[in-house]
Amino acid sequence: MNITDVQTLSCDAGWRNYYFVKIATDAGITGWAEFDEGFGSPGVTAVIHKLGEMLIGRPVPGPEHFYAEAYSRTRPAAGGVVAEGIGALENALMDVRAKSLGVPCYELLGGKVRDTLRVYWSHCPAWRINHPKYFGPGVTDLDGVKAMGAEARERGFTALKSNTFIFDEGPAYAWRPGFAAPFYPELNADRRIIRNLRDCLEALRDGAGDDMDILIDLNFNFKTEGYLKILRAIADQDIFWVEIDSYSPDALAYIRNHSPHPISSCETLFGGREFLPYFQKSAIDVAIVDVVWNGAWQSMKIANLADIHEVNVAPHNFYGHLCTMMNAHFACSVPNFRVMETDIDRLAWDSELFTHVPQYRDGHLVVPDRPGWGTEPIEEAIKAHPPKPGGGLIRPRQSR
Repeated sequence: MNITDVQTLSCDAGWRNYYFVKIATDAGITGWAEFDEGFGSPGVTAVIHKLGEMLIGRPVPGPEHFYAEAYSRTRPAAGGVVAEGIGALENALMDVRAKSLGVPCYELLGGKVRDTLRVYWSHCPAWRINHPKYFGPGVTDLDGVKAMGAEARERGFTALKSNTFIFDEGPAYAWRPGFAAPFYPELNADRRIIRNLRDCLEALRDGAGDDMDILIDLNFNFKTEGYLKILRAIADQDIFWVEIDSYSPDALAYIRNHSPHPISSCETLFGGREFLPYFQKSAIDVAIVDVVWNGAWQSMKIANLADIHEVNVAPHNFYGHLCTMMNAHFACSVPNFRVMETDIDRLAWDSELFTHVPQYRDGHLVVPDRPGWGTEPIEEAIKAHPPKPGGGLIRPRQSR
C-alpha cells in the first residue's frame, strides 16, 4: 500500500479555524488527523506540505520509521511548528494503518486499559465569556459563572476547569497577558486580579456544589512570584489542580514545593527530551500531553516516561471532535491516565463536520471501537464553512 497524496484542509471554527491533514493511498484507504495553527503555531500547514513530499509514492511507514526519518531531516530545527507537522502526519499515518487492519487506533498503541474516560468540562465559563457569539448564553458576571457551575453538575459532569477573568469593570473579560490579551508583558499578579480569581472560584463552587472537582488554568499569565502569590491566596479553596505553564522546570519545581494544591503542566512541550527535566526535578503532579502536537506514538513514550517517574498524564484537548477522538485513543491506552480535557460548549455546526461525534455518559467519554480514530471529517461540510483569515491566538486584540 503506497501513499498517493497528502493534503491539508481547513474550515471556519468561529473564533479560530479547524485544520486537517488527509493522506490518500492506492488501496483506497484514507487517513485523517486534526492539527492546529491557532494556538501560537503559524506555519504548521507549510511544514506538513514539505514533509508530506517525502511520503508520496512510498509504502505507508510505521510510526518509528516515519518519526526517525522526519526527525533526522529536521534535526537542526527540532521542536515547535516542525514537531507539530511531524505529529500531524504521524497521526494520519496511524489512522491509515489501523483502517488497513480493520482495528481502532488504540490497538496499535497497545490496546485499551479502560472503556470510558473521566472528563472535565474545560473553558467553563471561558467560552461563554470570551466568545458569546458562538457559545451561548453569554456570561457577563459572577451570577452567570455560578449558573455554569450548576449547569455542569446538572448535566452529570464531575469536574470543570476555569481560567482568569476580570468581573469588576463591567462585563466580564478574560485576563490573558501571557497571550498578549491584554499586552502586559511584566505578568504581575496584583490584588485586583487575585480578588477576581477568588470571586470566580467561589461562584463556581456555589453553583457546582461540594462534589464537583474544580480545576484552574493560569496558563503563561504570571511569573514565579505571581504564581506563588496566587497559590497562597487560594490556599483555602478545594482545587483539583492548578495548571501552570512554565519553560523552567526549576522554577516550576520551586512553585510545586510551595503549593497547597497539585500542579499540572507541560501542554506546550515536545517529546520526551523536553518532558524529562520536569520529571527529574519533581516539578509536576500531572503531566499534560498534547497528542495533536506530539503524535500519538510519541505521546505514548512520554506517558511511559511519566509512569517511570510516578506521574500521571492528562491529554491537552481543546480542538475539534477528531482531536477528541485522537486523544481518547491515547488516554484509554495508558495505565497512568488522570482525567481528560474536553470542551462541552460547541459550535452550532461542529456536528456537521464529522461522521461521528464524541459520546458522553455520566461525566465520562465513551471510547469508540470503530476502525481508525473512529470518526472522519466530511469534506463537503468543511468546504461549506470556508476558513477565515487569522484566528486563534494570532489574531490581534485591542488592549483594554
